[in-house]
Amino acid sequence: MSISVKILESNKQIEGLINQSLSSQVNNTIRSNYKKVTNNIKLMIPSWISEQKEVASLLSQGVRGSLNAHFGLPPGMPVLSVAAIVSAVSESITVEIEIPKIDKSLRGSVLFRIQPDDFGNLLGLPEGFVVTKSGTNLHWMNWLLTMGGTPVVVGYDYTPSSLGRSGGGTMVGGTAWRVPSEHTGTVDDNFITRALENREQDITNALRGLFQ
Repeated sequence: MSISVKILESNKQIEGLINQSLSSQVNNTIRSNYKKVTNNIKLMIPSWISEQKEVASLLSQGVRGSLNAHFGLPPGMPVLSVAAIVSAVSESITVEIEIPKIDKSLRGSVLFRIQPDDFGNLLGLPEGFVVTKSGTNLHWMNWLLTMGGTPVVVGYDYTPSSLGRSGGGTMVGGTAWRVPSEHTGTVDDNFITRALENREQDITNALRGLFQ
């Protein structure tokens, strides 16, 4: 017994139907894996940031010459500040499949975003301010991320000692204080941008999980 089947569709039409089915499966897989992949990338952020020398200097309570001492961060505040920074950068991550999604030609693109260019998510953190005895809010996060080597406090210099809010030094009369040169940062080049540099392979490996 033999059965004869006549295919009415052209090769191109058959290919289109197969690709349409595949694209539907791919999009369903992406939707299923989106949250897992995003969370996997978020888990990488703490180690990337903690590798930066600025973080170690912020956490160096009572160490003369550290950022902790220069900024006058009181005990306990640096740990909370670093935790807030890590959380803000991690929560800035978005992974989007651009419209149209993977189409029947199996074409599409993944849009990955991390850390707003204006650093608004960090500059707005309450942990980025330290309050002086006079009640003045000093925006040390802004100094560290955006002001580079420009003078920040005119008429004063930092003097290492066991005094001050941090136990690592105080400000005394002088010319002008600025962020120490080894830790300066601008909007285009600061310890957060440096933490995220050269991570393309890690991110790409994680994004492959969207299709698995």
